[in-house]
Amino acid sequence: MKNKNLIPITFIGVLILLFSVSCGTKNTGNQESLPTSVACSSSSENAATLSIPDGTFEAKKATAPIQIDGCSKEAIWADLDWYGLNYVWMGEPVDENDYNGRFKLAWDAEYLYVLVEVVDEYLNPTLKNGIENYWKGDYVEVFIDEDQSGGNHKFNHQAFAYHVSTEGHAIDKSTSEETIFLDEHIQVARSQEANKHIWEMAIRLYDQSFDENSSKNIPVPILKNKRIGFSIGYGDNDGNNSRENFMGSKKNHGVTNDEGYINADVFGSVLFVE
Repeated sequence: MKNKNLIPITFIGVLILLFSVSCGTKNTGNQESLPTSVACSSSSENAATLSIPDGTFEAKKATAPIQIDGCSKEAIWADLDWYGLNYVWMGEPVDENDYNGRFKLAWDAEYLYVLVEVVDEYLNPTLKNGIENYWKGDYVEVFIDEDQSGGNHKFNHQAFAYHVSTEGHAIDKSTSEETIFLDEHIQVARSQEANKHIWEMAIRLYDQSFDENSSKNIPVPILKNKRIGFSIGYGDNDGNNSRENFMGSKKNHGVTNDEGYINADVFGSVLFVE
């Protein structure tokens, strides 16, 4: 005997599925992790790494689109210098077999591109939903001051301290002192080969007029010879539920080397060149 209820039940199930797929999510701490880790077939690059104590870097203009897939296959990446990400900001000096970091910089009119390579024996995810204790997992922290004006930015947008989590979220503080996702600012993808992790990012620049409660924020275009405030760090957690080391791109990042999330005066800089 045929089940007369089969068609209605199936139809209702399809409607429920379509409704659940079509519903968007707000930029809150309940966002799920992003699928950012991918597999890439890549050759090992043993190029020298430059250490820049004062953190004054250059980004070279990209003449072709850069695809953010974590694989860094575009020709420009092979032409750029590696900058070191190994100054100890917090914690004890680490063995290079446990941690070693470096990065490259490129740009076009829309994005600052950052390629980070980290050798880390253990990549610890951010706790729970990606926003709780976001500084305790392994993460890349990108400090941006669009007009290099410096100053306090802890609970305003004079500058940004993006904590880019293993899940692919960009996390900072809001003007209401809450922890928020700013995922629309950064595209990120990761790849892994053994204990080497690649973070490939495209970052839009926003000035101090950015309003996290508005959907009409306009990114600042990037021009040749523009200079911005910039530093980059890596928080290392080897599974002890806390940040054990904080490594950075310049020798000093304030009196305690942990002032970047508050004070943009301690940032280094990036000059956009062709």
